Amino acid sequence: MSSGSQREVFLNMKISVVTVCYNEENTIRSTIESVISQDYDNYEYVIMDGLSSDATVAIIDEYRDDQHLFCYSQKDNGLYDAMNRSLDKVSGDYVIFMNSGDCFYDDSVLSDVAKQLGPDIVYGDVLRRCSEGNRIEKYKGTHGERIRTMLCGKIFCHQSQFTRTEVMRKYRFREDHRITADYDFVVRALSDGLSFGHIDRIICSFDNEGGISANKDNYRQMIREDDSSIRECFPVLYYLTIIPKSLFRIMFRPEFLKHPT
Repeated sequence: MSSGSQREVFLNMKISVVTVCYNEENTIRSTIESVISQDYDNYEYVIMDGLSSDATVAIIDEYRDDQHLFCYSQKDNGLYDAMNRSLDKVSGDYVIFMNSGDCFYDDSVLSDVAKQLGPDIVYGDVLRRCSEGNRIEKYKGTHGERIRTMLCGKIFCHQSQFTRTEVMRKYRFREDHRITADYDFVVRALSDGLSFGHIDRIICSFDNEGGISANKDNYRQMIREDDSSIRECFPVLYYLTIIPKSLFRIMFRPEFLKHPT
């Protein structure tokens, strides 16, 4: 197949956007609006609602006439269980997970991404919304950078990550990793030699306040889950970096660990 023919195939690929939500009446509308305003037509938007008890479903119902939107409201066993369940609902060639409150950076994100699909995992940059001001997080897109950030317990944000649906269905999210199953997926993908591609553009914006870093128990659980993923998939690198990583975590630990109450 010629390069021109391959380009046409990728341009016609269907993209599935998934939002998992539960009682998100204050944030779900902005996410829906950012998805359905995309200028790329070959996509579907799947919302997995965990039987919300607030106005979340009523807000979603306002958009039921949109031909791209499909909502499933059912009980789940948490975030990653719902994300795994969504993989049995989607029909796209690629899938991206957008949390409630996350927004595509602009209306042409999907059309720009479609031009560069092909690898197993394609990702771009993000805009973090912080109380002290917005911050753009850019990635170099090299294998070396992916390994370095992985060893530091970080990886590109899943809100900027488009994964071949067949790959995502094969791997799925490990639900025993309660906090960092998205990180664990990328670690396993790196270990197995999956192909990656980086797009030099901002994919989404998301709220960077609160969450894991603001909770002592969650933070410690996150550290345990991160380490177990690396130890399992990259044992040599894990033991080579265990001492410097421990020192780094002590030096740059969150404020709530420096001043326990």
